[in-house]
Amino acid sequence: MLGSAPLFAQEFNAGITGGLVASQLDGDRYEGYNKAGMVGGIYVNRFVTKKTAYQLGLRYIQKGSKRADSKNGVYYKSILNCIEIPVSFRYFVAEKIDLEGGLSLAYLINAKEDTDGTGLLPANPEFNKFELSGLLGVSYHWSKKLAFGAQFNYSITPARSYSSGYEAFMDKGQHNNCLCFLVSYDFTSWR
Repeated sequence: MLGSAPLFAQEFNAGITGGLVASQLDGDRYEGYNKAGMVGGIYVNRFVTKKTAYQLGLRYIQKGSKRADSKNGVYYKSILNCIEIPVSFRYFVAEKIDLEGGLSLAYLINAKEDTDGTGLLPANPEFNKFELSGLLGVSYHWSKKLAFGAQFNYSITPARSYSSGYEAFMDKGQHNNCLCFLVSYDFTSWR
């Protein structure tokens, strides 16, 4: 049993990731990736072939929306603190570049809103506790352990319903829309 532990450990690789998030909430009437946040977590991955790998992660991510337009007297800010479990497939298109695609299940820890610039209050209406997102990304492997990447994350299920109760066939509510800029460090050289 002890002899097989190193063999098992060599099949899976682990690392940490962190970075910045630019986000918006589609359906809130405010445009632009104006809400800045942070993302950080851990992951494990395993190569299936020389060019393909699966990855499972656990990360904290700040999502939301922000709009400040003093000329028109408009102010809005939402802060959504979430825990995500991304599951992705990675394909190396070149020696140092890989493409990533997958799904992510998010759990909302808390949500705050400021609708008039006077301070953050609990979100009303409430955001959904669970959200399923699709993700696409690209990474550049600077070395065998360090990589830089960008990832697009868009919620498939609504982050919350419209306060008016409006619902259409393809428009069921507000959706999180995030751009993540990441730095990843592998504990083992997995390529």
